[in-house]
Amino acid sequence: MRSRTLSKDISLEGAVANLMQVVKENAGAETVALMLFTEQELMLRAIVTDQETHTCEPVSVATTHAVPLSIINKVKRSQKPLVLDNAINNNAYAGDTYIQKHQAKSVLCLPLIDRGKLIGILYLENNQITQAFTNERVEVLSLLCSQAAISLENALLYQESQNYAQKLEQTQLQLVQSEKMASIGQLTAGVAHEINNPVGFISGNLDCASDYIQDMINLLNLYRQTFPQPGEKIEEEMEAIELDYLLEDLPNTIDSMKKGTQRIAEISKSMRTFSRGDTAAKVAFNLHEGIDSTLLILKHRLKANEVRPEIQVVKNYGNLPEINCYPGQLNQVFMNLIANSIDALDESNSGKTFTEIQAAPNQITITTEIDNAKQQAIIRIGDNGMGMSDEVKQKIFSHLFTTKGVGKGTGLGLLISRQIVVEKHGGQITCTSELGTGTELTISLPNN
Repeated sequence: MRSRTLSKDISLEGAVANLMQVVKENAGAETVALMLFTEQELMLRAIVTDQETHTCEPVSVATTHAVPLSIINKVKRSQKPLVLDNAINNNAYAGDTYIQKHQAKSVLCLPLIDRGKLIGILYLENNQITQAFTNERVEVLSLLCSQAAISLENALLYQESQNYAQKLEQTQLQLVQSEKMASIGQLTAGVAHEINNPVGFISGNLDCASDYIQDMINLLNLYRQTFPQPGEKIEEEMEAIELDYLLEDLPNTIDSMKKGTQRIAEISKSMRTFSRGDTAAKVAFNLHEGIDSTLLILKHRLKANEVRPEIQVVKNYGNLPEINCYPGQLNQVFMNLIANSIDALDESNSGKTFTEIQAAPNQITITTEIDNAKQQAIIRIGDNGMGMSDEVKQKIFSHLFTTKGVGKGTGLGLLISRQIVVEKHGGQITCTSELGTGTELTISLPNN
């Protein structure tokens, strides 16, 4: 019965709680303290008194003053049980500060040994009577400790495996995030660099061409004023090329080309903004620039197509100051969240006609504001898609969880986003969603 009780829980917390309960029921002790080794240092893990049980975070026994160190060190060296019928009168241990302070009487200290390895120590104390720990009780408790040592060692190994699994998951996320940001950064930075040179060349030449063409137009108009009778052939050619329309439209064409090059330059700037690789230290960054650059990169996905009208983007920007952050990583968060909103809207359009979607347009709303009370910058990215159930909402930040079809999602986007916001920036990311209404992700970042 005791064996089953001690081994019924594989978790370390459960194994510790079970041991303390069984020992308290069988020992006749007022105080029971459990110590376990962590990287060769003895740490206090739980202590039971007549009033209550305390399961604590591992703390070094040497600093707790919760047990007599002279007795603990003796059992640690000998790896054998130590029984004191009246510790305060025992010359070998009466000088211990703890023994003097608590006037300890009956003491029993037992090693926890599994397969020849000392994994911990169990300390028991009764200050009401002497000789509380009889031979029979010591024998029973020694047997319990043998069983407990196996359970605790298994629990420690299980916890270690869980820690390794968690570290592996974190490493995987960091690798995916690093590779994703590196590939996106290299791509966008490379494209931006390649665009810049020809755009600069074209823009510079357009200015010159505009001046040249205007000079030619002025000269041609002067000729027309000076020679009002151009002759039959010239008149025929003027009619063939629609000279009046050409003179009117050519400057407009040049202006349009200038605007086009300016637009390409803006795209190039947005790509450089998006691909920023500031990872060594946080830098001051305008979050609106990051959001705008992300929207520009995703513009092809927002445009109208054969199955739906354009997705409307509503920007409710507040007066945000520059935030100290890692811009490239936050841009990745914006990319993940906005791309997810587009996916959600496309999914919600399934089965609807173009006209039906047009009547209730797809919309992504981006709101920013400062929470002065909490000194936080708030970014809300929401859509009016189909929303999520409570069950799905609880899992969206889970490892490898995705609602997308096979080959369409890795289940890492929101998890990586959460890691960037929470672990890298000390912020928060939360989700609000309702079926049939839509979804909103809220990012809170420290404004300092």
